[in-house]
Amino acid sequence: MPRSYSSGGGMDEITLSNHRETFYQQLLGLPSSQVDQYVPNEKQPNLRSKSQLVEGMHIVQHWYMGVDGLDVGAFRSKHKTGYTRMKPNSSASNLGRRTGIHVRALSATEDSEGGETVLCRYSKDGMKSIVYLDVGSVYDALFEIHAVEYEHCSREVCKARVDDLYANIPDGQVKLFIETCPVCAGRKDGGGTGTPGSLFVDVRVSSF
Repeated sequence: MPRSYSSGGGMDEITLSNHRETFYQQLLGLPSSQVDQYVPNEKQPNLRSKSQLVEGMHIVQHWYMGVDGLDVGAFRSKHKTGYTRMKPNSSASNLGRRTGIHVRALSATEDSEGGETVLCRYSKDGMKSIVYLDVGSVYDALFEIHAVEYEHCSREVCKARVDDLYANIPDGQVKLFIETCPVCAGRKDGGGTGTPGSLFVDVRVSSF
């Protein structure tokens, strides 16, 4: 899971804060301070709140046994729509019908002790378990890959790495992040490496 960033990748605290604000304003039409309270429409499969992911884990953990006084058939009937909507948009991700949604515990890293249970699915080749992110973690995940790990890489490189780690970050979100990246804008404007370009905030709600 991505750590929470306040600076780095060629951005100071103010620049990163402004970029985070721009990203969420364009993605959701909301200030970043309200993102953790935002509950996406369930028909938007690539956007999930923390509470929706918790509900998803509950469904997956009891899909084959039932719970809450419900047998398997009744439990599946109650949660069939929710289970289906956990799957990413197949037209955007080119996935087959069987995505293998499951839960697992995270391994320990330098920044985390591990053990946290997360909702996952398998990658397109079925070889790797990749994690669903809540909408409030999307910015930090993209920042970690684009700005920290790959030092402001191209959209194609960023998307390939995103697809290797996360289950629900489509290309539109990657594109938005890079198009609003102030360091990349500075390079395009001839400002040189690490020189942030001008930031802008557009409050249109986008359909990513």
